[in-house]
Amino acid sequence: MITDIFNRYTDEKGRFKESLINDAYGLLGLYEAAHLRVWEEDILDEALAFTTTYLKSMVEHLEYSLAAQVTHALYRPIRKGLERLEARPFMSIYQDEASHSKA
Repeated sequence: MITDIFNRYTDEKGRFKESLINDAYGLLGLYEAAHLRVWEEDILDEALAFTTTYLKSMVEHLEYSLAAQVTHALYRPIRKGLERLEARPFMSIYQDEASHSKA
């Protein structure tokens, strides 16, 4: 099953590892991936609850561009929006990142 890949992020009790809360980009990626879940994918339901809790608690401590991405994702996950409509806010956030490509 495809959700078995997420088991590497859980401890022996089946809960998500606390070490994950130190990686905001990883949490955001897991949060977005959890929105692709289908019925009976319990680990992705747990991932959504886990990431939502920690992203909400850390958003005020993140740098601007990442905080803007997290805030937008918590409001409307990328996968639940229309691509064209989601591109506009992402472009304005992306231009503020130090690693952005001017091309």
